[in-house]
Amino acid sequence: MKKTRKSMAFRIIGAVVSLLVFYSVIVGIIGYLSFTGTYKREYKETTYHMAVTATALVNGNNIDYYLKNGKTEDYLRTERILDSFCKRMHVSIVYVIRVDTKDYNSFTSVFNVVDNTVDNSNYSPWQLGYVRKTSDDKYKRFYKNLYSGKSEYEAYFRVRNLGIDTHPHITMLVPVKNDAGAVTGLMCIQRPMSEYSRAPLRFLTIIALSTLLLAIIVALIAAYVLRNNLVDPIKRVINEAHRFAKENTKGEALAEKNSNINEICDLSQSIDTMESDMLMYIENLTAVTSERERIGAELSIASKIQENAVPHSFPAFPERNDIDIFASMTPAKEVGGDFYNFFLVDDDHLGVVIADVSGKGVPAALFMMVTNILVVEIARLGLTPAEVLTNVNNRICAHNEADMFVTVWLGILEISTGKMIASNAGHDDPVVYRKGENFEFFKEKRSLVVGAVSGINYKNYEIQLNKGDKLFLYTDGLPEATDKDNNMFTLERMATSLNKYKEESPERIISGINSDVGDFVGDAPQFDDLTMLCLELKEEGNKVAKSLKIEATNDNLAKVAEFVDVFLEENGCGMKAQLQIDLSVEEIFVNIANYAYGDETGEAEIQLSKTGNAVSIVFIDSGIPYNPLEKEDPDTTLSAEERKIGGLGIFLVKKNMNDVLYEYKNGQNILTLIKEI
Repeated sequence: MKKTRKSMAFRIIGAVVSLLVFYSVIVGIIGYLSFTGTYKREYKETTYHMAVTATALVNGNNIDYYLKNGKTEDYLRTERILDSFCKRMHVSIVYVIRVDTKDYNSFTSVFNVVDNTVDNSNYSPWQLGYVRKTSDDKYKRFYKNLYSGKSEYEAYFRVRNLGIDTHPHITMLVPVKNDAGAVTGLMCIQRPMSEYSRAPLRFLTIIALSTLLLAIIVALIAAYVLRNNLVDPIKRVINEAHRFAKENTKGEALAEKNSNINEICDLSQSIDTMESDMLMYIENLTAVTSERERIGAELSIASKIQENAVPHSFPAFPERNDIDIFASMTPAKEVGGDFYNFFLVDDDHLGVVIADVSGKGVPAALFMMVTNILVVEIARLGLTPAEVLTNVNNRICAHNEADMFVTVWLGILEISTGKMIASNAGHDDPVVYRKGENFEFFKEKRSLVVGAVSGINYKNYEIQLNKGDKLFLYTDGLPEATDKDNNMFTLERMATSLNKYKEESPERIISGINSDVGDFVGDAPQFDDLTMLCLELKEEGNKVAKSLKIEATNDNLAKVAEFVDVFLEENGCGMKAQLQIDLSVEEIFVNIANYAYGDETGEAEIQLSKTGNAVSIVFIDSGIPYNPLEKEDPDTTLSAEERKIGGLGIFLVKKNMNDVLYEYKNGQNILTLIKEI
């Protein structure tokens, strides 16, 4: 059964039948809506004409007279006429009421005749003068419209959610007027709508049965046609392909007798041609396959070894929130000469290295492996970067008969202070991002490359990183990436790309630059290895845990309060601290809603985070620049009458919070509340 469901014929037939069913459902829905709409219009029009006719049978001048004097001879005659009209028109109820126009909450029965045989109902006629409350607001509206002359008639359809003894019906209401044209009562006719329920069901049943019959016929015809013209020929092609895959021998030709369909004939011809070409190709390939497989396997192993020689699992230090680092290496060939590395010398010192070996391919990869191992192992001894490069250079020069060399940039970061000691052996200058600024090249005098001449004493220099700063390292494969017209990506484009993503994480920065380089290079082949590394000295615990952007209106205060309270409860905030925070949040948000945007409405963002036992609530708006902390604190020793108006709210906020900070940045007011919980 499972195999049948996956077959081509089954799926094609299923798709055709599904489309047919879908089409029938759409037709049914449209037909049902049109059908019921037409029924309702027909019932409405005919019932209206009945009501108008019945109105002519009642003297509108005598409504109050009947209610005052009871069933007079004229009343009884009119009642008999209405009763005859009710039976002849096959309606359930014909009744006339006078509505209390003070509030339309009640009405008084004048005439009420009933024919329960129409829909097997059990209505009891109201007596003359019977007072009843209006049943719902819709009737009140109808009464008011008719008495005020706002409408000439009102129709009330009741076809759903009816009681056990109540059938679908329409109630038509038209005004009864006296000779002066004033409305003295309302003529109401209740007409059953039994056909409204039965006719659509018959319609839908016909549609469903027609669809089922048509689906069966279509499925049978499609199955026959598909099997003979498509499925069986394709099966023969598949069987021949399987046979050739097992035997690798020439089979019987398919093209001449497989099918009359052009596409199937072409496929059969392609199988025949493929068999001939493949047999010839296998003969030619056998001679060189063994050697290529050996070389390919060795290169694959070398690529894996090189990949595993550098850190490639990220995040690199998931247990730390003070640093973030990401790197990528894309060799131009199966293996390359670039490499990067990063490693903890101890808990407070991070070593970072990036290098570019002369040449490409396997020789460069081997030289890269040796250099990488030497740099890392010597750096772990606690030496400065310059001392590390001096030792590595001397050891490589002692055994460098191939005369290869490598550019190396090595830095050791003291994480707690942000102080980085670095040494540069002929490598490209690093690029540093200072928080709130742009990436800029950090240029220092470069020393000679490693492996050229022994006995060189390399020099150290210092880079000071602060919280939120980033360091970007790269090899020359980045600025020298070339498009099909031999235009280079250049350092200028690299800097532009870096500044485009400067606010992002190291991973997003490198991903963004890779994307920009790919867009620039296009389909041009990669000529050099491309390696990048980005390090961020993070602002510990300063991540926004939750953020809410909301329209700054007083109506949204409750949503803001709930957003803050949920965060406080999740972080174990005490009742007293929560109350102080709630009062402060209300004061700040209401001020933004009422004053930040003048007569217009703007947006406010609330960011929540927690560091240690302190929570931070940051309010951000793009309104009028305003620093509430500049306002002078009120003199609380004075009475309320003596104090100047204003300033008390922000004063209480400062009293309730441990710290309140303000800055205006990038066109935004940023107010930060800090509270220990």
